[in-house]
Amino acid sequence: MSSSPFVAEEVLCTFPISTLYESCPRYLFYALLLATCVARRTGWLADVFLGAAATYAGTAALEAFILVTNPAPQYPSSIVSIPFLSSNSTTTKDLRDAFPALVSDTSELSIRPAAIDLDADAVLAIVVTVYLIFLPLQCWSRAFTQNRARYILFSLWHVLMLAGTISALVYWPHLRNTPIQYAFCKLELPALSEVTSDGWKSWERSSPSWNASIWTIFTNETLYTALPDICYYPCFNTTQVLRQQTALTATIPTGNEQSNSRSAFLTKVFYSTGYIYSLIVVTLIVNLLLLVYKFLPYHSHIPSSQIRTIWLKRMDIVRGFRADWYAAAHFAAKSSISGGSAATTGSNIDASSVLAKTRTQLTRPRRLWAVLFFLHIVGAWLRLLLDLCILFAVVFSVVVSPLTVVAFVVWIEYYIHTDGPAQETPKQVGQWAPLASIGFLVLSAGILKLKEWVAPKEEIEYEIAILQAKIENLQRMIV
Repeated sequence: MSSSPFVAEEVLCTFPISTLYESCPRYLFYALLLATCVARRTGWLADVFLGAAATYAGTAALEAFILVTNPAPQYPSSIVSIPFLSSNSTTTKDLRDAFPALVSDTSELSIRPAAIDLDADAVLAIVVTVYLIFLPLQCWSRAFTQNRARYILFSLWHVLMLAGTISALVYWPHLRNTPIQYAFCKLELPALSEVTSDGWKSWERSSPSWNASIWTIFTNETLYTALPDICYYPCFNTTQVLRQQTALTATIPTGNEQSNSRSAFLTKVFYSTGYIYSLIVVTLIVNLLLLVYKFLPYHSHIPSSQIRTIWLKRMDIVRGFRADWYAAAHFAAKSSISGGSAATTGSNIDASSVLAKTRTQLTRPRRLWAVLFFLHIVGAWLRLLLDLCILFAVVFSVVVSPLTVVAFVVWIEYYIHTDGPAQETPKQVGQWAPLASIGFLVLSAGILKLKEWVAPKEEIEYEIAILQAKIENLQRMIV
């Protein structure tokens, strides 16, 4: 072992989460979404909270687009020969204290420089949370649903978040596919637990072969002394869109991550991807169903997507469901008994009004009657089924969806916590500056809301004249 010029150790090579997506701005973002739900009946205040959250989430969605369309370069793998260390030897066991992730029982390693961009976790947390919160908001808030222009803007924002969510989910598996990275160190100079890149110098790779470059540096004392760190990190020769190369950090895995550290690290992150995908799919289906309900000329028994209105009209809804059920069952029974001629028989149930429309067709052929009865049966069942789906969608949006949002936020924040400590503390300006900005925005909006109370008489009269002119223009538009 004394003749061995170096040893290899596993490392986690990452771009840490950007300051913009650190814990304080993310928690402020969650608080803004919660405040939007609480202030949903107050249009101007909800606009302020949702506007601030939307701009933050929009930035995350743009980064998701950039990440998925500009993946990091894929470098070819290269075999590097290393001194063989037996895991059962006393020397190797002694080295474990200085090299917790020491590579043993092999004389070759496959090197392919790469790094994990941890912004992917934060971006996923932001865009998915916003996309999920859209569902309960459109059923809770009249401010966002009854004003058509505001609802169109709200829907466009929803489409942007859906696109950002899809992009983030497409990019996320790239983290799992990142190969294991290694640090090469001298026996007497073990790597620090965390090292930040000082930038990559061209001479650090003196040959197209990683094997030749590593052996050249560790057998040439002059070249080794010129290294910016005491160990050699091939992963520092990687780049990532939107990130500075000097932001790269190499961390030595410890504790439970010693064995197959890279796999164990990513297994935690990807353990419940099925939960996320199924949640997104269900939410997308429910969103589309509610959008169809709002914009298509379908007269449903469900009077509104507002849960309070549905509760007040619950008896009317039940009677409508019962009428559709009896109509469908009556048509099916009569059709099976008389093949359609039963339309001449009176009906003492709610289907009589529908049957009355077909009595004028008595002179038509029997086959046409069978088709008409079949269409009536299918129409009644489809109407009943669609109304039940709409009712389920509303109940899911109001009751189940908020709980899933909370569950997702807790889940993703737990895994972001495993990414490592934050780069900045809440005391630093990059963390509390967004909170101060939101505070000034709310204060400004509140003062403008009280402008009528502090305005002089002349200003109020001027506002009245403007409003009267606007009313006249609106009246001309509806004539």
